[in-house]
Amino acid sequence: MNTAIAKRSVGRPPVIDPAEVWPLVLGYIASGDALATALQRLDPAPSYSWAKVQLRENPDLQAAYRAAIEDRADTLADDIIALADSEPPAHLEGPALSAWVQQLKLRVHAREWTAAKLRPRVYGEKIDVSVQHTQISVLAALERAEQRVITLANGPVNA
Repeated sequence: MNTAIAKRSVGRPPVIDPAEVWPLVLGYIASGDALATALQRLDPAPSYSWAKVQLRENPDLQAAYRAAIEDRADTLADDIIALADSEPPAHLEGPALSAWVQQLKLRVHAREWTAAKLRPRVYGEKIDVSVQHTQISVLAALERAEQRVITLANGPVNA
């Protein structure tokens, strides 16, 4: 039985410089990746917990991360349009074509859901039906109307 085991190098773990890592990570996030996926793209890859601690402790980094998240939602919305406009492969017919369409629908729905969660005010489906409540007093309106009628009936008052 041949088992391939990756050997870890002995010694200290690599030192990760946040100033070098975060611009790359934020760029990956803005172009559609989740935080965990963006971190895995790096070599050496920082841990997810390291990234979360960095985000909790640095307000400037939090603001940049929120901006990247908004950009990610916009990227996913653009992906939805590209997926919807894609033509099915010419060689697909019958059940294979149906399976391709279903897979495309799944990809679109996943991007719709994620964009709606990342930027609910822009891509969410919540409809604002707020009503401005103004109280109307029928009695006050009748009294004002009665005063106008009395004024018109008596003619202009010269004082």
